Amino acid sequence: MGNTNFKLINKQNLIYNLSKIKNKKICLMVKSNAYGHGAKEIVKIADNYVCGYGVVNINEAINLRKLTKKRIVIFAPIDDYEICKAKKIEFFVDNEPSLRKAISYGCQNLLHLAINVGMNRYGVKSEIELRNINNILMENKIKLKSIYTHFSTTNNHIKTKSEYQKFLHLKKMITQNAPICLGGSEIRNFAFDYDILRLGIDAYGYGKMMKRVMKVTSKVVKISYVHKGEFVGYGKKYKEKFGSFVAVVPIGYGDGLMRGLSNKFKVIINGIGYVSIGYICMDCFFVKVDNSVKVGDVVEVMYDANYLSKIMKTIPYEILTNFSLLRGETKIVES
Repeated sequence: MGNTNFKLINKQNLIYNLSKIKNKKICLMVKSNAYGHGAKEIVKIADNYVCGYGVVNINEAINLRKLTKKRIVIFAPIDDYEICKAKKIEFFVDNEPSLRKAISYGCQNLLHLAINVGMNRYGVKSEIELRNINNILMENKIKLKSIYTHFSTTNNHIKTKSEYQKFLHLKKMITQNAPICLGGSEIRNFAFDYDILRLGIDAYGYGKMMKRVMKVTSKVVKISYVHKGEFVGYGKKYKEKFGSFVAVVPIGYGDGLMRGLSNKFKVIINGIGYVSIGYICMDCFFVKVDNSVKVGDVVEVMYDANYLSKIMKTIPYEILTNFSLLRGETKIVES
């Protein structure tokens, strides 16, 4: 039997999501293998719609440079200055020592400045340090690629607006008129003044009015009839009460399907929802079906990460990125 497991990347839905961003340049986040979607496939579709891409380490950046000539920005601290200079990979600085070190390696033309407005992850939040950084920038005649911040939330409009005002205040410590880059889910829905949008999960269909980009599918590889009183899977997790057909689907927690979903989620086969039963195995799980389901039928395992994340009491990011583990093929589809 050939490959049964696929990540299907909907080309038109991704283009639709990117096209929703009006009058702003897009820095598309493709960290963690493009949120589990597959960086290679996403860049192939997105390259004509964005000004660049964001990653979080040098390995992601190097692999991405093989796929695109567009701007690549590392949105995390780095110590690979020579590689960044050689491959024209941009990065941020958020303190005086990192700025001076970047200058010493000749990376003056690759720099973004990160400002911390409340997340307390990365960024400068001291007015004094920002003034000192400004002096260093002036002394070395450095023109920043952007001044950047990431909001801690966009669900609380009052807090988001407060963080934006804090950003504007701190930005005044830098006298040059560098482009503004903002990040955070659904920032596009705020009337903020900025030049570049760091677009993350919204691009993949998990923002308001956005379309889902990825489905994970498999196929039924075996069907058995389980009699009343028999168990299914490891640990006697599921006991059949009446007698039923049970399908085996070859995706498991080794492929990113979280074991905590066992006995809790539905898949779609031939347009009908069917319940998973028993513990999810490393490389397969079980579905209670009827006699209309046949070996070879396509199974939609993940069609909405919000649905699975609510069951797991987590966020769709975790559901999506887990599928980077999928042992299968990633395919671009038109619809």
